[in-house]
This record gives sequence, C-alpha cells and structure tokens, in this order.
Amino acid sequence: MIAMRETVMIAVAVAGVLGAGICVSGVRAETAPLPVGQAKYYEGCGGCHGLNGVSAREQIPVLRSQVGQFLCSDEGRRYIVQLPNVSFAAMDDATLAATMNFVVFKLGDDSVPDGARPYTAKEVGVLRRSPLKNQPLMKLREQVLGRAVLACAHGSPPTSVRN
Repeated sequence: MIAMRETVMIAVAVAGVLGAGICVSGVRAETAPLPVGQAKYYEGCGGCHGLNGVSAREQIPVLRSQVGQFLCSDEGRRYIVQLPNVSFAAMDDATLAATMNFVVFKLGDDSVPDGARPYTAKEVGVLRRSPLKNQPLMKLREQVLGRAVLACAHGSPPTSVRN
C-alpha cells in the first residue's frame, strides 16, 4: 500500500512538472508562438466571443462554424470588418486582416463559401475607414446575414469569391 501511495505521489509530481512546461531534465519545453491573427483574436475578441468562437452570452454572436456565411455576399464581407469593435481595433491593417482571416477561415470553418478569398491589409484599411456607427447592429446583422445566406443558397457567389 505504501509503494502504491509513493507511485501515485511521484506520478502527480511528474505530471505537475510536465504540466508546467518543464521536462524532467529541467529544460523548459519550447512552444511555437501562435500566428498573429490567432493571438490577436485571443487577446482582443476571445473574452466575449469565446476562445473557440462560442460565446457564453446570447447577445454576443457565436462565430464557430457560422461567421463564414457573411462571405456569401459582398455586403456581409464588408459588414464584419465595419463593425465598431473590429474597425476601431488597436491593430494595424495587416494585423487586423490576419485576425479577420483567422476568425473567418479557422473559426468559421465549413461555413465559409467555396472560393472565398482572404482579407488583405489594403481591403481592411479601406473598409475600416467607414465603420458602422449609430446603427441598430443586432437588427442590421440579422438583415445582412439573411441576405448573405440567401445568396449562398441561390448559388450566386459574390464578387468577393469569383475569380
């Protein structure tokens, strides 16, 4: 019984050391840095939208497997960059484009229409200069998303996904 208790204690200690990112030899394990878009999402958006894109509150839209639908229309593509918390984000255009691409293509996953192209710094720079202000965003979101989903359902890809 004592041997079993000692084995369990050793296993717990080793697990604690490994969990802290330290190898048994005492050398710290290196982890690869996150891509900038993912890191900025976690830092600036994940607190409300959830690190995996699933928000805890009803008033905050779920992104996981849904946000890509906005790319079914040019209006939807513009809308998600022109949202105030997006367009006013304290990031340069290239970083915001990388963040939007993480949100749409990674979190949006299979909701992204075939052929959708990534955001560029130039496109984001233009869009964020016209933020949505003083508008009923929940109602606008419903309308924009409804039109985008309809566009995908009818098989007419927006110019943003045409070659």
